[in-house]
Amino acid sequence: MSSQKPPVPLLYTASARHRILAGLRWDVRQDGTTLMERIRGTHIQHDLDLSCYIFDERGDYIDYVSSMAQDSMDSTGAIYHSGDDATGEGDGDDETISCELAGLPRGTKNLFFVCEIRSGQTFAQIANPAFRLADGMTDTNFMDTALGADGRGEACIIARVFRDPASPTGWNLQEILDYPALAEVSDWGSYLTRYL
Repeated sequence: MSSQKPPVPLLYTASARHRILAGLRWDVRQDGTTLMERIRGTHIQHDLDLSCYIFDERGDYIDYVSSMAQDSMDSTGAIYHSGDDATGEGDGDDETISCELAGLPRGTKNLFFVCEIRSGQTFAQIANPAFRLADGMTDTNFMDTALGADGRGEACIIARVFRDPASPTGWNLQEILDYPALAEVSDWGSYLTRYL
């Protein structure tokens, strides 16, 4: 079940290429590993990944940005990922995606931010997972929310940023916070169209 909220204007600083910053953070795993994890030598730390899925004005999926090196930047160079963090170690954002809204073609309409747990846990097992969307110049948060409050799911469709000519900046933000099991999602490009 989604806790989708009504869209609100995205009031970013109209300079510095209209940059917004999506940040994902979580804490290092403190509990012990399971016997099976030790035997397999896998999933020693919690590994969350932040991605951005890009759709055009027709609702077609057109691009993707993730922590993988080959997918770390969209085709325009306006959306780019900081790189993979497989542990959550350190303070602040563990993974970020920068979006220079002024650099996007007019046909780019929707950006979806998605978190996936790649290490085989659910949100109930992750310490302090959270997401924020901030102004790229002032670092003021438009959205700052804990993820997985009820512990379910291995993924979260966090938010959508989309063009809206009625918005003062031409862009709106909509918090979604839907938690599908990864088994439900064969293709994110198709799955996310239900939120358009």
